[in-house]
Amino acid sequence: AFGGGYADALSAGPAAVKLDAPLLLTSTDTVPRAVADAIQLSLRPKKIVVVGGSNSISERVVEQLGELRPGVAIERWGGADRYEVSRTVAAKAFGPSNAGAYVATGTTFPDALSASGAGGATNRPVVLVYGPATSVDQATATLLQTTLRVRNVTIAGGPNSVSSGLQSSLSGLRIDGSSVSVRRISGADRYEASLAINLDAYAFDTTGVRRERVFVATGLNFPDALAGSALAGAKSSPLVVVRSTCVSPEFKLSLQK
Repeated sequence: AFGGGYADALSAGPAAVKLDAPLLLTSTDTVPRAVADAIQLSLRPKKIVVVGGSNSISERVVEQLGELRPGVAIERWGGADRYEVSRTVAAKAFGPSNAGAYVATGTTFPDALSASGAGGATNRPVVLVYGPATSVDQATATLLQTTLRVRNVTIAGGPNSVSSGLQSSLSGLRIDGSSVSVRRISGADRYEASLAINLDAYAFDTTGVRRERVFVATGLNFPDALAGSALAGAKSSPLVVVRSTCVSPEFKLSLQK
């Protein structure tokens, strides 16, 4: 996925976990040397999925990927914009009869970053929407109701990220005559929201299951957390975005719990 923007890779994180595949970031016009070495020497994949349209990842990059692994199957999951790309990724990686999905705004990255790792671990796609919209668009409604057939939607972020009107509209969706359950997980800022999303996804349960590790990444930028979300999801471990110089008392308490 394109490493110079966040949108395509946000949805690619849970899909990568679902398909047992690493998520690598590239530039638009060339494959970085480190990424090329990983593909050619260590990962040696039989299939490569390019996420995003040609404005994000050019056909020249697709050609370079083919040269790195002659005979490799290359498939592009694209769309006219970030929202169509997100729907395409969710549909191709997860398919019907999916229990739930995260919905997050595509206009900013922090909420969807935390949802991406959690989605990978809990087998739920992250579907990007235009957060300020007053209602869900028809394409997203069709994806959730007909393609994925989700029964539970978790909105990542507060009303400033995904509007109350959009939440109400999502609550009006129906599967087999029953309303889709919609809930929101948020916080006063991106750091509180990230912790809340992870506590919800990875809560300690009565069977004594504990997490062996927790990943932390800066919440001020996206590339590190984007790559880390796929690894965290694959390891069934939380990825929490934090400030660059400190962590909150609430985060410390969550480690103890």
